[in-house]
Amino acid sequence: MKQIYRKELKYLITEETFLRLKHMLDAVLEQDSYCKNGSYMVRSQYYDSIGDNDLCDNLAGVMEKSKLRVRIYSTEDQTARLEHKCKNGSDGIKYALSLTKEEALLMEQRRYEFLLGREEALAMRLYTKLTGQVYAPKTIVEYERTAYRYPASDVRITFDRNLRGSVNPYGIFEKEPSYVPLLDGETGVFEIKYNDFFPSALNLLLGTLNASREAYSKYSVSRFMYL
Repeated sequence: MKQIYRKELKYLITEETFLRLKHMLDAVLEQDSYCKNGSYMVRSQYYDSIGDNDLCDNLAGVMEKSKLRVRIYSTEDQTARLEHKCKNGSDGIKYALSLTKEEALLMEQRRYEFLLGREEALAMRLYTKLTGQVYAPKTIVEYERTAYRYPASDVRITFDRNLRGSVNPYGIFEKEPSYVPLLDGETGVFEIKYNDFFPSALNLLLGTLNASREAYSKYSVSRFMYL
């Protein structure tokens, strides 16, 4: 299988700035199919090793780092995604396995043996990582996302607002976990992802984005809130 490394650029911007951009984005790009009412929920349960290696790498600013999470889009979901995201600077690649709700709950209990019965080679790699480095749930992060797609270079542009995190890393399907805000209420994360090149038409569109790139990690900020 061909591995495609994607560029990932992040910016912290205000809701007001995004609304100005949104008028232009709506005219040129299509919204993600998940955006039924303009946005959708994303909830991620992050895992880390017994020594918090992923968190330490992120806080230290090392070039090569990774994150491991279980992700859902509704508390009513009967499926989830187990994602292993690897980054080298601004280049990233994401590996994913589809899970049933029951398998996601087994993950939460650190019962990873079900991965041994999966046919995907990725399942064995993740089982080895999870058990060998004693991975366990560490935090849950939730936010509302507005997402756009552009076909050339598989561009995806997202704005995540109302970011919040939980000190309790369990209960990924709970209706109302106990959260604390991770950003000021007027600020969100604006992210641009693409493959080989960023289309010139969108360069002109985003030339009005008056913001500096940020190395912002939702996982690290959520963990750091409680350390």
